[in-house]
Amino acid sequence: MVDAAGQVGMANDRLWGALARPMRRPEPPRGLDQPARRLAGILARKKATAALRLRAQRIVNDAQKLGDQSEVQLDEYILSVRQDVRVNQHDMQTVDRAFAAIHEVVRRQLGMQLYVEQVMGGLVMAAGRCAEMATGEGKTITAILPAALLGWHGQGVHVITVNDYLAQRDAHITSPAYQRLNLSVGVIQEESESHERRHAYACDITHAADKQVVFDWLRDRLCAPLTPTLVGHVLDQIEQIDQPGQNQSWGQLLVQRGLCAAIVDEADSVLIDDAVTPAIIGQDIEVDESDPDNMRSCYRIAGQIAQTLSEDGHYAVDRKLRRITLTEQGKEQLGELAEQLPAFWAGPRRRQELIEQALTARELYILGEDYVISDDEVVIVDRSTGRMLAGRQWQLGLHQAVEVKEGLDAASERRTTTRISFQRFFQQYQHLCGMTGTAWEVASEMYETYDLAVTRVPTHRPMIRKHMPDTIHLTEQDKHAAVLSRVCAVHETSQPVLVGTWSVNDSEALAKALEDAGVACRVLNALRADEEADIIAQAGRRGAVTVATNMAGRGTDILLGEGVRELGGLAVIATAHHDERRVDRQLFGRAGRQGDPGRAEIFVALDDSIVQRFGFGILKQACCWSITTTGSDSRLTRIIGSLLFGSAQRLAGGRARVMRTSASRADAQLELSLHHVSR
Repeated sequence: MVDAAGQVGMANDRLWGALARPMRRPEPPRGLDQPARRLAGILARKKATAALRLRAQRIVNDAQKLGDQSEVQLDEYILSVRQDVRVNQHDMQTVDRAFAAIHEVVRRQLGMQLYVEQVMGGLVMAAGRCAEMATGEGKTITAILPAALLGWHGQGVHVITVNDYLAQRDAHITSPAYQRLNLSVGVIQEESESHERRHAYACDITHAADKQVVFDWLRDRLCAPLTPTLVGHVLDQIEQIDQPGQNQSWGQLLVQRGLCAAIVDEADSVLIDDAVTPAIIGQDIEVDESDPDNMRSCYRIAGQIAQTLSEDGHYAVDRKLRRITLTEQGKEQLGELAEQLPAFWAGPRRRQELIEQALTARELYILGEDYVISDDEVVIVDRSTGRMLAGRQWQLGLHQAVEVKEGLDAASERRTTTRISFQRFFQQYQHLCGMTGTAWEVASEMYETYDLAVTRVPTHRPMIRKHMPDTIHLTEQDKHAAVLSRVCAVHETSQPVLVGTWSVNDSEALAKALEDAGVACRVLNALRADEEADIIAQAGRRGAVTVATNMAGRGTDILLGEGVRELGGLAVIATAHHDERRVDRQLFGRAGRQGDPGRAEIFVALDDSIVQRFGFGILKQACCWSITTTGSDSRLTRIIGSLLFGSAQRLAGGRARVMRTSASRADAQLELSLHHVSR
């Protein structure tokens, strides 16, 4: 029998560890601290992998010795190692013994033999670093090593990935190993209820998508006091014991039990691309439709006015900075129109902001690239992953401006009740580590933001994928024709083809062109995300043609079908350079996994988006002259084209980093400068 006092204690002592170690936001580095921190990151990445390989080899050797033990003997060994880890978690020999035990359990329960390189990746993450492991090297299984080690501490480990499908898949694959290691496993999905989430977070290992963990933390924040303390929590527990008939205390309402440890899959996507994305919980503001100055009416009027303005004289568009600015002529015309509008439009600043947002929606946000329409709602599409960001909205009225542009009812204005950036959320974990196939390009940013040094883990087998030089065309129309011809030619040999496109629109257009040419294909984009598992399962089969956005570059392995190795493996064809080179590498990484053959090539044009926004004019002119004079396949064209697209990617990546850093610094300074606590 357990009395009321015991029940309250069991329900709430899960929070004691987190409340005993409240997080304080560190000040952003200033002055000489900035280059010093950058240098520290470089030195941290310079650590040699030779010693790491020797250590991993010793662990594998020790694991092989455990293979002779009976099941009972192995269970006793696991129990002994678990106790050692709890007592001395940072001792190298203890960690090595634990890894050897986990290695043997993976072999027995999952039927998989962890390679030395996978053990190296596990050691990197156990040390609080980010492991860059190539596609197909088995990151999902590798994560069992640090997750089990951290899980034995008893404070919970969050294994975080980019969507619910991958979280469910990974939990299903790895659960037998965790159960043998006496670790409980929970998984969180979009449809999970509060009690199911609380149970999942109470497990030793919790699999979840990043957005699920962040928004659960925000909802908990609304239930808890502004400044929760251990003393206050204990007093609430005592009150519950003395007066058991009262309502639940705030501690019993929370679903999470603190942010102890996190292992982030696709770390560059979660920790870098989404770094300054705000997660916001808000409340709808009641709108009086009879009021002529209500915001829905204002958004509709702004959309109508925007259609009457022209880029030639009323406003200027900066496509590189993605910014609209009204000219003096535009301001004058807006002022004249405002005289016939409700009182809200009398303020020059207010009306200019509304019109500029309406113009931004019209000129810079494109259906099928920046967003899609699903169930009569505007849903944002993440350009780096190609996935829909359901539930998120652009701020400052931009989302409503896009809805009006598409002829939809503008969503209600929302009052922010609590918010946090993804970057600030992940900075709160006591132990943060990650893994991804493409982190090297953002290694310095990883260290400066999260103290995460990036370590490159070598592949188990040599990489034999063939990389072809860029095929450069004058116009996008010429490029599309060349891509179509190339796909048809490869398809005739029965070699499977994966075509990577920039946007939903491009993927649908290419699929239609292939269909007209008599080539059957499958399409994977934000509108067809439900078919992802089935499409990926068949993409490596003989004769398969798959057209996909960047969705096919994250969290998926394309296995080769029978006889495909002899045909040269999977052929990956990209139709444009992404702003970030690592996203191109993600796509190419679908081919040539685990020593398989493969081929990667890219078709580009001089009027591609990245050249229009970030290309040097003189290089573009030189490349155009070279194509016209010497041909698109000449050595000179390829040299100039490499300089043009390489410099454009560096500029685009640098600008993205500056924007993330500026937003992060502003967010930090705002939080540190406030003299009161808010949600």
